[in-house]
Amino acid sequence: MPQVVLIQGSLNKESRTAVLVDHAAEEMKRAGLKTTTLDLRNIQMEFCDGRPLKEYHPDMRQAYQAMEEADAFVVGMPVYCYSVSGPLKNFIDITSGAMEKKIAGILCNAGGKQSYMASADLSNILAFESHVTTLQPIVFSSYEDFEEKTLVGEKLQAKVRELVYNLAQQLKPQL
Repeated sequence: MPQVVLIQGSLNKESRTAVLVDHAAEEMKRAGLKTTTLDLRNIQMEFCDGRPLKEYHPDMRQAYQAMEEADAFVVGMPVYCYSVSGPLKNFIDITSGAMEKKIAGILCNAGGKQSYMASADLSNILAFESHVTTLQPIVFSSYEDFEEKTLVGEKLQAKVRELVYNLAQQLKPQL
């Protein structure tokens, strides 16, 4: 069974990005994909400073191993200042070697609709840093898609299903 790692990149304890990642994980399970979620709120992460991986906290070494063993990954990206959050970028800088030449989906969450192009920054980072192929569609959500801690946007839910379908198709064994 294909293994997909979801990266929940928000540090906000009331994170809508986390709600979106959880929703995508449920859709992946329905599609027959095995998932693991790495929630940055629960990982002890130092600043990336070029030291060898073995010198980082065990949480980061375990995250790296999970990424290395995965067939694909999906990044839950909160938008900060029209771009990737600092903690998520730091995580990618440390684990980029484990992402090499894999496929990825992007779940992007912002405070408003004006930030929809922010996911292009993440696509570029993944492509240039780790030769990652980003699948379509990129899912973009904003506050209007949620009611409290529930994803309610039907169009958004359909887009998540489409991303999961495309991911599952890419992970099918080649005949």
